[in-house]
Amino acid sequence: MMKPFFLLILILFFYGCKGQKEKNDYINFLDTKYQSTGFFIPDISNPYPTYTYSDKKMGVFSVDFIGKSNETQYFWSPNNSKGFFSKSTNPENDAQNSKAIKNLIKENDYYVVASYLPSEFITYTGGEDGEFEPKQNAKTTFYLYEKNKWKQIGEIETSKIPENILLSKPTLFRNFKLKLIKDELLTPNNKAKI
Repeated sequence: MMKPFFLLILILFFYGCKGQKEKNDYINFLDTKYQSTGFFIPDISNPYPTYTYSDKKMGVFSVDFIGKSNETQYFWSPNNSKGFFSKSTNPENDAQNSKAIKNLIKENDYYVVASYLPSEFITYTGGEDGEFEPKQNAKTTFYLYEKNKWKQIGEIETSKIPENILLSKPTLFRNFKLKLIKDELLTPNNKAKI
């Protein structure tokens, strides 16, 4: 009589653990289903390939491909006579050419960084276009894709994220790991969780 009861408890325990694991699974930001809006090159001083995804249930995130070397970073500059825009007659259109951009990314040459703002921190303001505003207490979480896994590298109040954080220092990604968070996000008024 005791054995069936023990077996039932054991089954419920493993079922509960399985359910817990599935519930806590992280997002695979590189899944092609999240690339539906396409890759693009943003109009910033040090451009890099990126794509964004927004879903009212999940939230909003961007995935940025930052070159590990100056040469790889400079490839995406409109000023590079041998780079992505070298044969371009319409840079604005080419910056939106998702297929061409995606085909030129060799993942091993890039730090792949995702910044994620969960839906719990978002207030949607627009209709179908998905316009939103971060809530006052919004926190953005940063992940680094390394060894086929997403590793959380920090979390910060969204309102305190410096513009163009990923390329604010040219050598930031040479010794990456947690340097991004330590150098850019950990200030006396802005403590990130690591």
